[in-house]
Amino acid sequence: MIKKKAKNFLKKKIKTAIILILKPLIVPIIIISIIFLFVCYITDILYLGDKHKDKVDMKEEVKYYYADEEYTEEDSKTFFESVADFLDSIFGVEILGNADFPVVGKGRGDITSYYGYRKAPTSGASTYHSGIDIAAPEGTKLVAILDGKVTRTSWGGAGGYTITIESGEYSFSYCHSDPNFIVKVGDEVKKGQVIGKVGPKNVYGVPGNPYKDSQGNPTNGATTGCHCHFTVKKNGETIDPLTILK
Repeated sequence: MIKKKAKNFLKKKIKTAIILILKPLIVPIIIISIIFLFVCYITDILYLGDKHKDKVDMKEEVKYYYADEEYTEEDSKTFFESVADFLDSIFGVEILGNADFPVVGKGRGDITSYYGYRKAPTSGASTYHSGIDIAAPEGTKLVAILDGKVTRTSWGGAGGYTITIESGEYSFSYCHSDPNFIVKVGDEVKKGQVIGKVGPKNVYGVPGNPYKDSQGNPTNGATTGCHCHFTVKKNGETIDPLTILK
C-alpha cells in the first residue's frame, strides 16, 4: 500500500515537472508551426522535397505553383481567414477585414450628430460637439481604425466609459462604451482589431455620476441612448472625424 502511494506520488511529481518545463514553450512552438505551415503553403516545399530530388529552377517552380489553376485568390483568402481564426482562438484577439469606420456595420448614414456647434441634446452635453455620434445598439463591436496603443480605458465624465487609442499624431476616443473592457492601457492594437463594444444607456456603481435619464437612472455619461461618440484629435486638437474616415 505504501509502495503504491509512493509510486502515485512520484508519477504526480514527474507529470507536474513536465508541465512546468513545457508550459513556456507552448506559444513559441505554435508560432513556429504556423510559420512553417505558411512557408509550405506558399512554396509547396514538401512537394519539392519529395518529388524533385534533382536540381530544379526554383523560380519556375514558384511560378508554377502560383498559376491560377493551382491557387486562386479565394484559396488565399480562405487560408488567411483560417489562420486569423486560429490565432483568435489562442490569443482572444478578433481582427476584422473592414476597418474604415469605428463602429462595425455602420457608416456615415448612421451619424446622428456631427462635429461642431449644435444644440445640446441633454443636460451635461456640450453645445460644441467634439466628435460625431454614431447610432448603434448595445453590444455593437468597435474597431481600431489604425494601428496604435491603448492609453485609456476608464470612466470619462460626460463621455461615459471611454477607450482611447493613440496612433502617431492622432488619438481616437470611443465614448459611451461597454464598461467590460476587452483591452487595457498599454495594449498594442492593429487596424481592424475589435477593441470594445457600444455600452448600455444606463450604468450603475459609478461614484458621483451626475448624469441621469428622465427617470432619474444613472446614464453612461451625457447620453440619451446607446451610441458611440467618436472623437479624433490631431496633435492634441480635435478635428472633424469625417476628414479621415472613409
